[in-house]
Amino acid sequence: MDVLLDFTANFGGYVLPFLLVLTVLVFVHEMGHYLVARWNGVRVEVFSIGFGPEIKGWNDRTGTRWKFCWIPFGGYVKFFGDSDGASRPDGEALRDLSDDERAVSFHHKRLGQRAAVVAAGPMANFIYAIVVLAAMYMVFGQRVTPAEIGRVIDHSAGQAAGFEEGDVVLAIDGDRIHRFEQFEQAVFLNPGRPLSFRIRRFDGEKTLSATPRLVEKADRQGIVHKFGDLGLWPASPAIVGKVYPDSPAAAAGFLVGDRILAIDGQILDNFERLQDIVAASNGRRLTVTVLRDGTEVRLYVAARRAEPAKDSAKSPTGTARWLIGILRAQRAPVRLGLTDAVTEATATCYEMLAQTLVYVGQMISGSRGTEDLGGPLRIAHASGQAAQVGIEQLIMLSILLSLNLGMINLFPIPILDGGHLLFYGFEVILRRPLTERTQEFAFRIGLALVLTLTVFATWNDLVNLRVVEFIADLFS
Repeated sequence: MDVLLDFTANFGGYVLPFLLVLTVLVFVHEMGHYLVARWNGVRVEVFSIGFGPEIKGWNDRTGTRWKFCWIPFGGYVKFFGDSDGASRPDGEALRDLSDDERAVSFHHKRLGQRAAVVAAGPMANFIYAIVVLAAMYMVFGQRVTPAEIGRVIDHSAGQAAGFEEGDVVLAIDGDRIHRFEQFEQAVFLNPGRPLSFRIRRFDGEKTLSATPRLVEKADRQGIVHKFGDLGLWPASPAIVGKVYPDSPAAAAGFLVGDRILAIDGQILDNFERLQDIVAASNGRRLTVTVLRDGTEVRLYVAARRAEPAKDSAKSPTGTARWLIGILRAQRAPVRLGLTDAVTEATATCYEMLAQTLVYVGQMISGSRGTEDLGGPLRIAHASGQAAQVGIEQLIMLSILLSLNLGMINLFPIPILDGGHLLFYGFEVILRRPLTERTQEFAFRIGLALVLTLTVFATWNDLVNLRVVEFIADLFS
């Protein structure tokens, strides 16, 4: 219920970022179609952001009608010779065209030209993602966590497989990795599946086999996610990134930038170990050695008991914790040059697409549930949350959505770009276009499939945002 109340109370804060991101991505997608169509001499009759009645529009000197419409979930480009925005051919009109009109008709262009125009939309989404991510790497920097194991949880699958603190993961199932984020994604997507890890340890390289355990965990919105887990955390030096005012750490003299070397004489090699020691201290005084400006400084601090929040959604464990009032320092992002930024952005976008395809494949095969399949409401909610965090997070969300938009449009479903490309494949094989009747039948099936998926995803949103539960409570 808190999720629903938060969503309705901050409706503008969610909807406006969502509409902004969606409008940009739809514009990029349709602009890809438009530009390649114009380069190939196709007359463009309509460039629309949204569907339904027109809000505002104008005609350019080439006769294209540019407009915004009331239903914002998508857009289309209508070419000369199309019967509608889905680029279905207008059979009767096409038969009566003059030679000049045939020259600018989309459906009279060569097969390669038509395929290029159709593929340009998804490609524009991919290019947008790479260009914007590369710009972020150049402006904000790239955050990279080395693929080094900093903590092995007791009784975890990773411990049973023989992982040790300090191990550096070099490859998973033969695929080289260099970031801990790659390690996390491979484990996340493969619960119950044995994976082969090549690691570097102080005494040389080794190969370990480990099977991630299936874990079910609810996020802050109460949505339960299923994923693989090995109980392995990245190496994280115990460097102070923030000291809370009026906390035990502030009273003891901790400063931002202090690197904690030892507690009660016990050498400390990561922030997680610090958390464990503080949690087990029960408020007794700790002797902490920190490195500050090249000099070791000894500080004395006693953790303070923090009572659990009354809201169980915010404190799912319901147990008190002992805290000293500091946060770890985040690794400083590394700003990249143009070439490195484009290379890293391309590699990252490829990894994101590959992971999404694996995720979709697991849903289709039944090895993963469909509870994570979200629709417009979930995207709007995520957009609002990203906007509240900051512009960087909102841009990252737009990159992810742009990749997904491009990928989904390439699925071989009639009415989507991939469906048109599928028709062109049959045209190559048959050496003639599919009949109008066949295309019309396929378009109806594709439309029914897309609408069914949309309804299903929206139902998922209503359930996960607890709207259904709220309505049921009203009548119970």
